[in-house]
Parts: sequence; C-alpha cells; structure tokens
Amino acid sequence: MNSLFNQDQVVYSFDACSLIKASGVLYPMDNFPSLWNEIEELIRNDRLKMSEPVFDEAMRGAVLRDWCSEKGLKPFLLSKVNDSVQGDFQTIIADYPKLMRVETNSSLADPWVIALAMQYPNGVVVTEEQPAGNLSNPKIPDVCKDLEIECVNIAGFVSKENWVF
Repeated sequence: MNSLFNQDQVVYSFDACSLIKASGVLYPMDNFPSLWNEIEELIRNDRLKMSEPVFDEAMRGAVLRDWCSEKGLKPFLLSKVNDSVQGDFQTIIADYPKLMRVETNSSLADPWVIALAMQYPNGVVVTEEQPAGNLSNPKIPDVCKDLEIECVNIAGFVSKENWVF
C-alpha cells in the first residue's frame, strides 16, 4: 500500500458503472479534465479501488482502458482478490443471493464492490445504481444500507471529497 495511506481516510470501492457513466455521459474526460486529475490522484494515493472482477468489467470500454493505460493506473486501481475479500464476497452472496443476477449475466461483479469496501475501516461504495427498496431482490445500495456501509453515487463522491470545479 502507498505510504500516504491513513487508516482514517476514506477508501472508495467503485462499481464499474460509476466510472463508465462518469467518463461517457456525466463527466467526459475532455470536458472535465480537473475532475479526472483529482480521480487519478485518489487512485495513486490508494484511496480509489476496484476489485479485480469490477476492474475487468470497467476496462471493457476503450475510453477507460486507454485512460488507465496511458496514466499507468492499473497497479493502483486494481485490487487483487485476497482471502479476506473472497470471504466477504461469499458471505454477501449467501446472505443476498439475488444481488447477483446470473440469469441475465449482469451484476455479477456487484458483490465484489461491497466486499472490497468492507476491507477498509472507512470504505465507501460508489455506484450509480438506484436502490430497489427491498432485500429480496436487492441492488448494491440496498445491501450497503443493510450492512451499514456508506454508499454514494458519483456526484456524492465528488461532494464527499469537497471538490469544487
């Protein structure tokens, strides 16, 4: 881990949809370069992470893949799955089996987003998903609420960091 890491600092576990939507729709890199410079800085300071399955999903798009490659961010952004993350992932899918929508081949990475946030005392999940409002067919925000893990969208993330552009 980067020597700048402090246990009191927030560490963000990003869902692929947040970076994909931010880069392609909400805050395109060409139009919001200072935002992306700030995001890059958080990544380099080990405060913005993606678990391996989520990272792989996010890198399917050329914009993020090229940006990550050009900036050399993969070693900082990608968090390899370890035994602790794997254990939390297993617990999440056991307790919230409908979080993974296997039948549609979507949301397979969702439990990984939450499991990674659980590794940090101040882990925060960032996702663009809207809560379903129930735990029988939950979305990421529903599970986070149930597990008492803070969950914000990209605008909430920017606000939480007190960034002004």
